[in-house]
Amino acid sequence: MSFLHPWFLLALSAVSIPIIIHLFHFRRFRKVYFSNTRFLEQLTDETQKQARLRHLLVLLSRILAIIFLVMAFARPYIPVDDSLLASEGNRVNIFVDNSFSMEAGSPYGTLLDHARQSTREIIETFEPTDRFQLLTNDLEGQHQRFVNREEFLAMLAEIDFSPAVRTIPQMMERQLGLIEQEGGNVNAYAFILSDFQKNITEPDQLEPDSMVNHFFVPFQAQRPENVFIDSVWIDNPVRMRGQAITLMVRIFNDSEESLENQPVRLYINNTQRSVASFDVRAGSAVDVPLTWTIGQSAHQQGRVEITDHPVTFDDTFYFSFELSDRIPVLVISQDRPNPFINALLGSDTTFVLQNVNISAIDYSVFSGQNLIILNETRAIGDGLALELRRFVESGGNLLIFPAESADLDSYNRFLSSVNVNLYQSQDTVNTRVTAINELHPVYTDVFDRIPENLDLPRVEQYYVIARQTASRDTWLMQLQNGNYFLTSTPVENGRVYLSSVPASDNFSNLQRHAMFVPTLYNIALHSGAFYPLFYTLGKDESVNVRNATADADKLFRIHGANMEVIPEARSIENVTSLILHGQITDAGNYQLMLGEQLQRILSFNYDRRESLLDSYSPSELASVTAGMGQFSIFEPGSLSFEKQMESFRGGRQLWKLFLIMGLAFLFAEVLLIRFVK
Repeated sequence: MSFLHPWFLLALSAVSIPIIIHLFHFRRFRKVYFSNTRFLEQLTDETQKQARLRHLLVLLSRILAIIFLVMAFARPYIPVDDSLLASEGNRVNIFVDNSFSMEAGSPYGTLLDHARQSTREIIETFEPTDRFQLLTNDLEGQHQRFVNREEFLAMLAEIDFSPAVRTIPQMMERQLGLIEQEGGNVNAYAFILSDFQKNITEPDQLEPDSMVNHFFVPFQAQRPENVFIDSVWIDNPVRMRGQAITLMVRIFNDSEESLENQPVRLYINNTQRSVASFDVRAGSAVDVPLTWTIGQSAHQQGRVEITDHPVTFDDTFYFSFELSDRIPVLVISQDRPNPFINALLGSDTTFVLQNVNISAIDYSVFSGQNLIILNETRAIGDGLALELRRFVESGGNLLIFPAESADLDSYNRFLSSVNVNLYQSQDTVNTRVTAINELHPVYTDVFDRIPENLDLPRVEQYYVIARQTASRDTWLMQLQNGNYFLTSTPVENGRVYLSSVPASDNFSNLQRHAMFVPTLYNIALHSGAFYPLFYTLGKDESVNVRNATADADKLFRIHGANMEVIPEARSIENVTSLILHGQITDAGNYQLMLGEQLQRILSFNYDRRESLLDSYSPSELASVTAGMGQFSIFEPGSLSFEKQMESFRGGRQLWKLFLIMGLAFLFAEVLLIRFVK
């Protein structure tokens, strides 16, 4: 047997106090005169023996009571091998997972309620003099220090569900850093109370510290089932007033039961516009189309809703978009404007077409364009190349028709800078276009079906487009010999379309062919979509805005229901990045204002990683952490945390037994004094 606080044993010297009292009664005797004591002799002998026995029993009770009480305060225990027991001064860091997955049910209400109760039980196994630190997914400032037990319990009671998602390795690293800041980790304990979802646990990334005792406390939902909206998207990026448009909704069934005839509702600008029902098998997803006609408002904000319990944070999905209205297009020509481009885009009110000669370019207008067309310019100068690169990387679209006698070196310097396939020498062999990539968004809804004998553009000569493994190009049209005729390559936030021929009769009949109309028209239309449908809280902390800059009189503001934040704004060229710094915590649609003018609608959704409730059980956690040495697994409900801590912190503790024995001997003393005469 060993003692946690052996210096308390010095108090055993108090045993001398009842012994001294027993040896010296400190009592004054008085004489009692009797006329005849002959009859008292036998009674006197018997009374003296009884009194002596009674005094000895009282003395023994006092001595044993003092011994057992002193030993109880010394915290006796029976040690086991590799005991983790430490004296006072422990540092205890406890991470309580308060993510949305902890909404699942448990015997205590929710898993978060169960975690709170378990945390209280854990800290009761430590000394009042130990220091405690609470961590949650929010990483709040008030939690970045060690506090006493009372402060810890007060902070624990304030924990609520959070949209923030942290992985287990991230929180372990945070715990170790905070413990090291405390000035040492000799007596350090790190607890993690979570449901240990498989998509956030990442066992391969677990790196325990040999000087810290790590404890995992897993919680299992009573019914680990959840149906949620995983994502939404619109295949057609062209969105105009009066257009019928379809929103695709992906719904995932993370349960063991298939569902039938479940409703899903679509709301646009707070008005229900569509409703559908869906069937989804257990453990699988289904894509549900919702179609409606776009109204007149330039800012379209929507949400999709389903009904599911008890995990509800992922039953609503928010999205928003701006209508394609008066798309600006700039054509840069060498000598004169292209009549075919002018005839197609200049006569359509959807576009604002502007022609400019290469010798009179105003680079300041680039930021206001959605699409720039290089029309047969003989060379791309360094200044123009730099501005085009900035334009594309910030979200613009560029279509290149090379000149008949192009300076390929200048072209290729620019193309190389944006990681797009290069032009090679001319090929003068007659050929024709034989394939169209009807799956590309430019040709979506252009063909009902493509006939086998479709008449496609004829090519007299062309520039060979090299194929680079590093480029992410996609071909739109392909020649008979397998070379590319028209390609599309994403560059940062924008896109570069590369034609192998100029729009002139000497190279091909593309500009006079029927395919020229849907190709150029849809490239221009697709350039109108710049912004994503939604952002994810905790992931997307930056929002880009084009062609808008804050100043001293006009600041960017994000306005929502009963809240307003002013984000940090960083402007580079014509793009302003708004840094949110975690100020938005609730999913929903928000208005982005510049001064008093509405710029656009921002939609934020909770991270769907918390929606998959598949978690590690205690036995699975023990298996994945086997061999790491510094991990111990607690099982809530199997034994009290005090019993489990006994085996981890020092074997079997005996202080309660000694306390009971001490109180029992004090009670025995009272009985002896009162009833034994």
